[in-house]
Amino acid sequence: MLIYLVLRDVIAVNVMATDTLYIGVDLGTFRSVMVSNDKHDEKVLTVIGTPKDSIAKNFLRRDVLFGEEALKNRLALNLYRPLEHGVIKDTPEDKKYIAHFINHMMNLADPEDYDRVVAVIGAPAEASHVDKTAIFDAAAGTVNACMIISEPFAVAYALDMLDHTMVIDIGAGTTDICRVYGTIPRPEDQLHINRAGDFVDARLIEEIQKKYVGAQVTKDMARRWKEQYSFTNHSPPEDPIIVDFSIEGKAMSLDITDCVSSACESIVDDIIFNVKGLIADSNPEYHDAFRQNIILAGGGSGIRGLGATMEDRLADLGEITVHIVEDPVKLGAEGALRLAQEVPEEYWKNLTISDQ
Repeated sequence: MLIYLVLRDVIAVNVMATDTLYIGVDLGTFRSVMVSNDKHDEKVLTVIGTPKDSIAKNFLRRDVLFGEEALKNRLALNLYRPLEHGVIKDTPEDKKYIAHFINHMMNLADPEDYDRVVAVIGAPAEASHVDKTAIFDAAAGTVNACMIISEPFAVAYALDMLDHTMVIDIGAGTTDICRVYGTIPRPEDQLHINRAGDFVDARLIEEIQKKYVGAQVTKDMARRWKEQYSFTNHSPPEDPIIVDFSIEGKAMSLDITDCVSSACESIVDDIIFNVKGLIADSNPEYHDAFRQNIILAGGGSGIRGLGATMEDRLADLGEITVHIVEDPVKLGAEGALRLAQEVPEEYWKNLTISDQ
């Protein structure tokens, strides 16, 4: 049985002080989101650009550009996408620029207007200690206290579904899967796999080029088609998917329906295998609860028919209920913000990283 979930209503919270800014961030491979208790709501592509030379620097009048603005001026920039498969790339440049990016996200909330700033940042389910430390250190330049949590836990917290819930968060770089049962998940409660949105994009290009030899398709084209047309075999489109692209420079309009289906189905097997493993490895007294509380979140949850496909593929475990979230892009950041507001004051004292 498919259930569509809506973010629970924001409740009044006894904040620590009227001059405290609370920030929630979902740090994503493709797109990052920041929300605050002061109604900030920002979505930024996770990309950083620096001028290629002195001419570009004079033209742009800045040392660093972010998000859409960086992509708009990409021919004059060196572009960095510091996250790959949900973790920080292991190069000095990417480690440097992820710090710039996190500071940029925090500054969008106007922290200078507040005496105290605290933040909760969602990280991938299996982010290493090194990655979490890098994120923590980057935030230290802007906030007074910071907490790093797993992104699927932030999703469950936003929905108030902490009682034996299985979260499947399909992002761009990774699919994070996590058992949640009323407390911060342990490492053995969560895992990630590298088959996610970027994998679907690459697979779609591969399928199109296999079907139409010489097809010229970029990652951005594949991503746009995926976001517009994605489906599994449980929800086929009424009409063929016809798109425009070139074959060896010649403009063509061709049918990619079967290519889209194959690309979207390509992530299902690994997700099903790992969900079954996490359920089987949990306390058997709660297996039924996990089977009835599977949350499908992240941008990949928008693939039409995916929830029904997963229910069908998991049916051999028993009765399955997949819940599909309403606002998958923003939900992780909303959960991080709620947690920031609801954490007791004494807990934040232990997480202080700077005093102003």
